[in-house]
Order: sequence, then structure tokens, then C-alpha cells
Amino acid sequence: TKTISGGCKCGAIRYLGEASDVSTFRCYCRDCQRLTGTGHSEMFPLVAESFQLVGLCSEYQMTGGSGGSTWSVFCPTCGSPLVRRSERMAHCVYVHASSLDEPEEY
Repeated sequence: TKTISGGCKCGAIRYLGEASDVSTFRCYCRDCQRLTGTGHSEMFPLVAESFQLVGLCSEYQMTGGSGGSTWSVFCPTCGSPLVRRSERMAHCVYVHASSLDEPEEY
């Protein structure tokens, strides 16, 4: 397993986790558009059990397209979107590819 790390723009929040065997993806849903301020979001899956988040972050809960709960985690200082997770895919935590220390991993 490969360890993946990343964090927000200002450095207040860091994360670490093992890469999942689930595919990376680009999401065009309206929620992702609004959460990132762009037309899409690039998501990189990590194994939920291995995921570690350090720093004070903000979390926003919403109802996803499947009807289940989803959560978006971001830095309250710089606003960087960091993590998406959902009830439906509880075994993975999806980090925004823009937050990876090595974006070429995406």
C-alpha cells in the first residue's frame, strides 16, 4: 500500500492515508461545483480506516444524490476543500486532488 499525504493551502490542516484500490474520478455534480467553485472536482480515494486528519477543520453535511448523507471537509482559515465522504461509500475517504502533496499521484 502507498501512503498519500496532503493538506490545505495555509498549512493548518494535514492528512495522511493509504491509497485505495477504488478509481480516482472527476465529478461534475452540482454539489461538487458549488463546493469547489469550479465546474468539477478531482477526487482521490483513501482507505477510511487508515485516514488521519490533523488540524481544526470545518465540516458541512448535506444529502447526496443517492439520498444518503455526505460530508465535505474544508479549512476554515484558507477555505481549501480537502475531503468528501459519504454513507454510501463509507470504506473510502475522498480527498481533493488539488490538496495532494504530490498531485501527480492523481
